[in-house]
Amino acid sequence: MDGMAGIWTRDTAWRQGHVLTTEAIQALGLSHPETPDSTCVVVISHDCDLANDALQIEPDVEVIVGRHLPKGDGNYFWAKAPRRLHVDVLQNGTAVVVELVATAKRIVPKHALAAFFPDATYSFPGKSLSALRSWLGVRYNRAAFPDPFVDRLSQSKVDKRLAKIIEPVGNLLSAVYFDVDSGKEIDHSDGSPYDLKIVLAYPPGDDPEQTADDVEKVETAIADLFEEKHFDQTISKWNGVALKACMSISEDDLRVSRARLLTQWRLEYMTLKADEEQHGAFT
Repeated sequence: MDGMAGIWTRDTAWRQGHVLTTEAIQALGLSHPETPDSTCVVVISHDCDLANDALQIEPDVEVIVGRHLPKGDGNYFWAKAPRRLHVDVLQNGTAVVVELVATAKRIVPKHALAAFFPDATYSFPGKSLSALRSWLGVRYNRAAFPDPFVDRLSQSKVDKRLAKIIEPVGNLLSAVYFDVDSGKEIDHSDGSPYDLKIVLAYPPGDDPEQTADDVEKVETAIADLFEEKHFDQTISKWNGVALKACMSISEDDLRVSRARLLTQWRLEYMTLKADEEQHGAFT
């Protein structure tokens, strides 16, 4: 029963993606600091670590103190931003948006959490749980692009414009991949443009044709943006960055071997410096 002392065992009911009850949140002091009434605390420890009852080895459970939002931001769905995640969760069968921030991780001793059961009114759909797991790994496993390449996108403000293009339909896109110079290290100190190919990956959803049409509009908008900012019409040459292709592809058609050759463009490159905080939608 919630609130009563318990013993942590391998048969614990807790799993990654489970949500704490209001009673557990209050008892453990895990309310959201800004909006306590909208608090949603999510367990992020791996299932194997949760099942480990050798408390001298795995004494704690890692959680994130998140919160409910009235509406999600497309730029934060599908683990596109490493510091902030918006994810669809079911509460009493109704879809709600939960926001998780990487710096809001907390440690809860297993012996303390053993006194409570997960909130049975919540559940993470399979795709949402997969997005959560991907996001947890992204912070420690993300590629860096050449600084001059990032600077050129920043100077032309393509980075922020790209974020604004993606935001309205960001929930449709599972990933934005960049192929810069076909993965080769090329010296562009002479001012020559970086060759860039962009791949927009998306889950087909319940209506694959409509989803494909919606993503194709994003594809066209991105191509137009790069042509506006990086293509000199007077001399018919690319300046800074040459967009060689922008294409969309369903996850069902994106081969693993091909995905391995691409580098995911995370939203931190578009909007943030390392010492800046993320506050809601981009401006």
